[in-house]
Amino acid sequence: MSVSACDLLAGKAPEFGVTILTRSGARLTATVPVPMPDGSAPSYSIVMEAAGPMVPAREEVPVRLPAFCPERHINADGSFCLGWEKVDPLAVNDESDAWSWWARLIKFLRLQERAARRRCWPDSRAWAHGAAAAQQLRAEHAAARLGEPFVDDIARNLLTVARLGTSSNGPALRVYRDGVRIFSVWELAKRPVNLRRRCLCKKGETRRPAVLRNCGTHKQDAVDLAFSLRDRAREEAKFWKTLEGRVCCGTMDGCPLAIGGS
Repeated sequence: MSVSACDLLAGKAPEFGVTILTRSGARLTATVPVPMPDGSAPSYSIVMEAAGPMVPAREEVPVRLPAFCPERHINADGSFCLGWEKVDPLAVNDESDAWSWWARLIKFLRLQERAARRRCWPDSRAWAHGAAAAQQLRAEHAAARLGEPFVDDIARNLLTVARLGTSSNGPALRVYRDGVRIFSVWELAKRPVNLRRRCLCKKGETRRPAVLRNCGTHKQDAVDLAFSLRDRAREEAKFWKTLEGRVCCGTMDGCPLAIGGS
């Protein structure tokens, strides 16, 4: 006989100091303490409603958290973005999954406590919004193939792209690191503008530097990174467009809902 996600979560709850208050079918309510570095442990009343192995969670009544805040990764129905299902699913199929689910929930709530104080999301590893998350993953993979500092650049959200000019190869996509241009690719031709330049990886910094054209997959990785940054920005814009008219909760500085409504 298979064990349900609710059973698995209830079984692991005591390891996190969580008290299950009620159980009704696939619905659990629980008191969840969130240990903080300063020794405090704010408590949240959390509702979980399983749909098979997937278990969305939300605050039972919005008291400590906004009812809705994209910048704090709280969906319109109050559920938390604990992971993007298409990329980073958090299915509860066994005891190990249940432990990971509780650990991620408590990490999420700990980040919420910090976000409330700082008025900005404190974790650079947060997923982009909506379909932009897929492009973020694509950018992370390209950055990983190029190596440092690109991996850190993506984590710290230092890379941006601008679409400029035109030619027989189409506009150029210029990639910037913290406002400084680092390379460009042709949008139509889908290749770096300068294949003879030093490679973008560490081998391009040696006394006899590798050239981008001949350095493994890096000429294609540069293209993938530029296009994923372009597409992430486009998908983010589409996401916020769908929320026009929604009221900002006022808890995060620079929120596009507040800016758009001002």
